[in-house]
Amino acid sequence: IQVVVVGDSIIKRVDRVICRADRLNRTVCCLPGARVRHVVDRVDRLLGGAGDDPAVMVHIGTNDKVRGRWKDLKNDFRELGSKLKKRSSKVVFSEILPVPRATVERQREIREVNAWLKAWCRKEGFGFLEHWAHLHWGTIFAFSMCG
Repeated sequence: IQVVVVGDSIIKRVDRVICRADRLNRTVCCLPGARVRHVVDRVDRLLGGAGDDPAVMVHIGTNDKVRGRWKDLKNDFRELGSKLKKRSSKVVFSEILPVPRATVERQREIREVNAWLKAWCRKEGFGFLEHWAHLHWGTIFAFSMCG
């Protein structure tokens, strides 16, 4: 099975830890600074050589600012999901990671996007990868302020 990991700069070097035994069947598409809209616009190119029904992991959203464009961001995720469904039955979205030294407002935005993304993935039949489910957000925020 072909595995395609798509995301912003946070996924740089993940090819060293995923599918280690089978390097020929994986592609890591690292798009530094990318927003959800950028991935929507590139889906066909990114999955062009992935064969039939690749497994797709998407880690995107860190660079998107929600303020004033919550509706646009949801629509971008919906459009991305629609395009991915046409290419794969195995799609997983990764939650947005907390941003070190981000404001309280930015951390709140990330929590809200993740809550919506999780519910949306469940509704659409996508997988959802939670990285921080076992941690308390206040602890993460405090850690990011000190780190």
